[in-house]
Amino acid sequence: MFSHTSQHSELHKTILRGDEQPTLQRCDDCCSLYHCPFCGPEMFKPTIKSKCVKHLQGHRRRAIRHKEFFIFKCHLNCRTAPHFHCVSCTSTFMRKDGFLKHLAMCESKKTKITVVELKSEGISPEQDLRMTVSETGSVEETLVSEERKGLISEEALKMRRRKTNFENHLCSKKAACEKMVSHGPSESEIPNQESTGEGGIMVEQERTDDPSQSPRDEEDPPEVNPSVTEPTVSHSAASPHPTEADVAIQTLVNEMFSGHSPVESTVPQRSRADAQDLCPFCGLMMHRKNLQVHLRRKHPDHVSNQEKSAPVQMKIPKQQRLPVWQQQKIAMESEIRDVFRHCMRFPVPISASVIADELLDTANKKRCITVLTRWSQCDLERGVKLQFSKTWTLLCKHDTVEHVLPSGTSSQIENELLSCQSPSGTLQAVIRAEAGHQYLEVWGQNGLEKSLDLTALNKHGRVYEDAQFGCLAWSPCEKKLLYVAEKKRVEPSVHSSFGSANEDGGLVLLEEQDKNVYVEDWGEGLVGKSSPVLCVADLNKATVIIYAGVPPHISPAQALWAPNGRGVVFVGLWNEPFRLGLKFCSNRRSALYYLDMKGNCECLSSDGMSVSSPRMSPDSCWIVYLQGEVFGPHHQCLSMMLYDMKNRSSSVLVDVIRRAEKGQFAGIYESLPSHCWSADSERVFFSSACENKKAVFSVDRTTGKIIQVCGLDVLRLDDFGSVQLLTIQKDLMVLSCSSPNQPPCLRAGFLSKVNRAEDMQLSNLGGADVYEGFDWQPMLITPPSQEENHQFSGLNFGAILLKPYSPPERRKTPLVVNIHGGPHAHFAADWNATAAALTKLGFAVLMVNYRGSTGFGQDSIESLLGNVGSQDVKDVQRAVLCALQNETTLDPDRVVVMGGSHGGFLACHLIGQYPDFYRACAARNPVINAATLLGTSDIVDWRYSSVGLQYAFDRLPTSQSLISMLDKSPIIHAPQIRAPVLLMLGGRDRRVSPHQGLELYRALKSRNTPVSICSIHLGDMTAAILNQSTHQVIGEEETDEANHDMVIFLGGHDGQMPVGFWPGLNPYLFFDIL
Repeated sequence: MFSHTSQHSELHKTILRGDEQPTLQRCDDCCSLYHCPFCGPEMFKPTIKSKCVKHLQGHRRRAIRHKEFFIFKCHLNCRTAPHFHCVSCTSTFMRKDGFLKHLAMCESKKTKITVVELKSEGISPEQDLRMTVSETGSVEETLVSEERKGLISEEALKMRRRKTNFENHLCSKKAACEKMVSHGPSESEIPNQESTGEGGIMVEQERTDDPSQSPRDEEDPPEVNPSVTEPTVSHSAASPHPTEADVAIQTLVNEMFSGHSPVESTVPQRSRADAQDLCPFCGLMMHRKNLQVHLRRKHPDHVSNQEKSAPVQMKIPKQQRLPVWQQQKIAMESEIRDVFRHCMRFPVPISASVIADELLDTANKKRCITVLTRWSQCDLERGVKLQFSKTWTLLCKHDTVEHVLPSGTSSQIENELLSCQSPSGTLQAVIRAEAGHQYLEVWGQNGLEKSLDLTALNKHGRVYEDAQFGCLAWSPCEKKLLYVAEKKRVEPSVHSSFGSANEDGGLVLLEEQDKNVYVEDWGEGLVGKSSPVLCVADLNKATVIIYAGVPPHISPAQALWAPNGRGVVFVGLWNEPFRLGLKFCSNRRSALYYLDMKGNCECLSSDGMSVSSPRMSPDSCWIVYLQGEVFGPHHQCLSMMLYDMKNRSSSVLVDVIRRAEKGQFAGIYESLPSHCWSADSERVFFSSACENKKAVFSVDRTTGKIIQVCGLDVLRLDDFGSVQLLTIQKDLMVLSCSSPNQPPCLRAGFLSKVNRAEDMQLSNLGGADVYEGFDWQPMLITPPSQEENHQFSGLNFGAILLKPYSPPERRKTPLVVNIHGGPHAHFAADWNATAAALTKLGFAVLMVNYRGSTGFGQDSIESLLGNVGSQDVKDVQRAVLCALQNETTLDPDRVVVMGGSHGGFLACHLIGQYPDFYRACAARNPVINAATLLGTSDIVDWRYSSVGLQYAFDRLPTSQSLISMLDKSPIIHAPQIRAPVLLMLGGRDRRVSPHQGLELYRALKSRNTPVSICSIHLGDMTAAILNQSTHQVIGEEETDEANHDMVIFLGGHDGQMPVGFWPGLNPYLFFDIL
């Protein structure tokens, strides 16, 4: 009966919806590079993927945001000049201002339905007049003759009759109302309001919900008196401003008979609050007509099919609705949780190994290689961190990966502590913990082949699975397994002699344990691990042997089999005169040892250094290991040593890098992969920090030449911010690649010849192929002359800035300053779920690598000794000022700071030294008073080294040393702190006692000066004591909750959201900032 204008439904390629990203594909027609999807080749030349991505980021910054669409400027051949395409029609505009006006007009330009009844002498009663509205708004008359009535359905005729009758009735009502208003009601009209007038309008019948049940459906349309109908039509046509009654009639008729609501109406509408409902799941307030769509999209698992079809049933009475600010708070909390869960759901690879290599075609050198990878993923619903495995099959020819077969379904790894593949690849050993027992399992091609209950054998204590001590190694004959476990102690009441047989059948006496005697351990993250022993499981005899001959002042760790299985090579850590914290500390005295089967122990390295990561070459002729200084910086630049098994001599393969050139190799700062040798035993591969990124390097065993593997253009790894080496076996290298806006993915490829690096090719195995919608950029900063360290002048430091593409509502973006702990640690340009979530929530994030961070040479690390609290504080502030100066979209009035450990130490310094600059501070396990921390920390040596004092085991604190520690602590700036502070403290932290945070808590609560009372709100000063948490490791559920409360707190004090949104923290929350 009515015709409507058609909508322009197909979107142009320059119009994207929501978070949709432009598609980039390698060109197969004219080149092998990447084209911009919005520009022609004459406007933007094809280039590599990373440059094309940066170009698209510029498009994103200049795009127009219209509702859920991003409209990019089109540089294609649609027109001769750059232009914009309309979302609703086919129009194009070159000027942005004109295009914005067109969008507003085009959106409001919709079909208007006009219903008019006309009487004409030239048209017989048997003819109908149908009126339609065209796109231009002109009225088209179409006469329907008696012959064409058969073409109109019965339903249409019924609809027309009901509409005519109802409209005539409404017109009479309107005329009666006008008469009553002008002359007043007569006496005869008052008692009988349902009587008909002269117009012949019938008494109104009671309508039903179903129009088909109307008593007039089967009747002919009654004749309408022209005295009523004609004045109504003429009046409406003559008056340019219709009355409310005219508009009401027209609105009601259109809604009932056309199914469409009118676009223009002058009738006052109900208030927006009356037409809104509260979502029962997330508390979001929205219009009732949008509630069903919201439930279907956001809560599909919580709403049944019946509830989805009738969301009105879940309507909350108006008197029971929450206040608007509480509804906004619930909605914002839900959004924060969703964003963090989205960013934390991406799995991260932790290891890789080649488990099979089968030769398919000897003549063509075709083979099939199976790669097993292990991943870690957060399950925030259960609050746990899961591990799973994925397997890829590679079809190779002449050391080139030709095809990568799909990986298939992932398999969860449960209760697994350690695992190791046998040299032949046919067996896999697993140490598993279940129901309080530890089991050693051997798996083969036919399933489980051997299982030993290590707890029931009662030869030792718990097996060590940590990175500092833990190991699991197959002997060359594949009949024995080597691992490290806690020494078994017997109760003093047992008078009989207990022992464990060694390799020669002798007994190793077990020590008696007195529970009242204090037993040292290795500090934070290694609680309960005190006296490790070397253990060998004989699979044929189903027994466990404890190796004898290790000196009592040595704790064995990181063991591996010597050539031919005739002995064991291990790292020996000094445990005398007492143990210091070992985790994150590469400056503990240790050496490399060889232990034969007869119990003879020999030192292979210098015993006055720190040693770690011994790795045997495939030909069993060489051992490489890392070596550093004792005491001083707890994490430092290490040298790589090469031990010759034949000549029994050590030499330096890679020396300590004092200061590196820009973009060049800057030293070794992390442990070596478990498999790092090339198949010919000529090259060693490793990953290391280099300025603001992490890269893969190789060193030639003969010449000592170092090459950056991931820096080769042919590998196309410049699209990633950081590359991590997982393994290299049989010359197949597996890499983990990621960026701040791209979750990790895997690349694999064969090594090339030494002099043919350009021949190396990498294939994509899998992982997250996702680009998040924000930008990032590295920064290299040179401190000004007044902030120089004159002893180590000319040093640079770095930072990484993450920011949204465009600030919402054209406002400037608030800045979150994130500071790493350590202090000798590093922020790499890799995937960081916390930083990514903050950026997606609308914050810019600045991650600072101040002087003293790893990746910039040993001079940068040593420059911080004695200058904590000043040099590092100035570096962070300088990085913030540089970011605000270079990026005008950042808001200098909305800057907040967060950090953990030494990062929390710096965060508290910043709000004390620059009290008017930062709006809020969130600190996890911060060092507040170094002097009071001296007697409670597991790394007491760092307390002296940080203030520039030399440490020795017998050193006692002096008044001068304590004063120096106090002067460099943020507690002395507590009177100047005015920004709200959020503290998160681990109740079981062995490195930084929770009393450090409580000391600042009391100092701030006791500030009764007017400035402190006005600026420091007692409700904002919350200490979340985490009784079950340590310095770093926590459960995923607590991480999720703390991330949520962290954003609420920071946003509440930087102008993003009201301060009242932060109600206080659950006492068991924690935030892992490292």
